[in-house]
Amino acid sequence: MSVFRAYGWELRKLARQKRTFAGLAAAALYALAFVITLSVKKHAGIPPDIPLAKQVTKSGVVLPLALLSFATFFGAPVISSLVAGDIVAAEDTNNTLKTILTRSTGRGAIYAAKALAAATYGIALMLTMFVVSAVGSVISWGLRGVVLLDGQHVTGLHGLGLAALAYTTYLLPLAVLVAVAFLLSTATRSSAGAIVGTVIFALALQGIAALPGLSGTKPYLLPKQFDAWQSLYGAHGESILRASWVCAIYVAVALTAGWTIFRRRDVAGA
Repeated sequence: MSVFRAYGWELRKLARQKRTFAGLAAAALYALAFVITLSVKKHAGIPPDIPLAKQVTKSGVVLPLALLSFATFFGAPVISSLVAGDIVAAEDTNNTLKTILTRSTGRGAIYAAKALAAATYGIALMLTMFVVSAVGSVISWGLRGVVLLDGQHVTGLHGLGLAALAYTTYLLPLAVLVAVAFLLSTATRSSAGAIVGTVIFALALQGIAALPGLSGTKPYLLPKQFDAWQSLYGAHGESILRASWVCAIYVAVALTAGWTIFRRRDVAGA
């Protein structure tokens, strides 16, 4: 039960922090900006290679997918590290780590609780972005049917359900970025360092994935997993199953490395 008590405490701490709500507001504004921009000017800034791009302003169930495509390059690393990159480092900054470690709750429970809280916030951000974009786009363009990438026609309600599943699938690679930010927060003891480091990590993997001659390894690199949701729409070469185990490995490595550092942390002088 100590993990659940510590988890509840971490959630209450997040609820008292301004950055928690600043991140949720940013996610909502990001989604709302797309709705407003496309309501004023159709297809404004929507690259044609984005899945279902031509149907963005024809049905309200497509715009949330465009947000996923845009968020992959920069938005996802930032929003995922906003709390995950601060949740451990803040204890060092505020000199409170020694205090929480002297409670009856052990280090393992505290580490697990902080990791769960960071993951919960990542889910909350994606949920906010989905709800705002879906509601706004449905109001603007209606709940009309769409044609999937494989030519199949689905109803608007079915399309909305697919969009919800797409966001759920997107949580897999997002969890990797949360875990990396959590690791950097633990290792660097700096919120800024963890956030910047997570962005650099994501951009570096994007660069590696773009290198020629890596066709055999690209399906297992993190950037490819951000496209796994496209298999729901009939895209060839994408796999949610592959994304699940690939991302699980990334997360396990990052959390294990972070735990190795955290359990050896000397807080005697804190």
